[in-house]
Amino acid sequence: MKKKELERILNLVPRHPSPKIHFEQYSTPATLAATMLWIAEEHYHDISGKRVVDLGSGTGRLGLGAAVLGGQTLLLDIDYEALQVARSQAVQLGIYDRVDLVATDVLHLPFRENIVFDTVIQNPPFGVHRKGSDIAFLEKALALTETIYSLHKANTISYIRSFLRKHHPSLVIDVLLEEEICIPPEYMFHRKRRHCFKVSLIRVYRPRQ
Repeated sequence: MKKKELERILNLVPRHPSPKIHFEQYSTPATLAATMLWIAEEHYHDISGKRVVDLGSGTGRLGLGAAVLGGQTLLLDIDYEALQVARSQAVQLGIYDRVDLVATDVLHLPFRENIVFDTVIQNPPFGVHRKGSDIAFLEKALALTETIYSLHKANTISYIRSFLRKHHPSLVIDVLLEEEICIPPEYMFHRKRRHCFKVSLIRVYRPRQ
């Protein structure tokens, strides 16, 4: 599948019908989601045939995209309404047999954290409204897998690097891309027609001995 076709498919996944600010629910732009998944698959072979989990999946642009690329994907989100949208899209895309969905608080998972996934993909809360939630999502991801693709505000990458190096010195943290994204107004208090900011995609992994 070409990257443009993946982007076209991800554009079909709707934004959250009623996002909640305390969960920091923002839609991942389809272009960025496609780029993230394309890098993970084409450069590192971390999606197709792998057990993938999307933490804080929302309506599923990342998780459903991973399933489109051949991953067996688990979507986890605290918001049942968002997962209903993701489930409907999985059916429409014909990938429902490669998708599982669980409504749960990612930070308090209802299963043992030593369950092994091959890859975590996530666009976690940036910690603007819930301070530290970006780090909390990374810590949770590290309990589930050895390879993580995670999106963060670009101006937080230095802190994330220093935190991970201090608490997990064996990890390798690579910044795979940095780009500006623009999102439409999601909440009533948004006044601009679009809000633009820089994000970075990191790949965090434990090197094999």
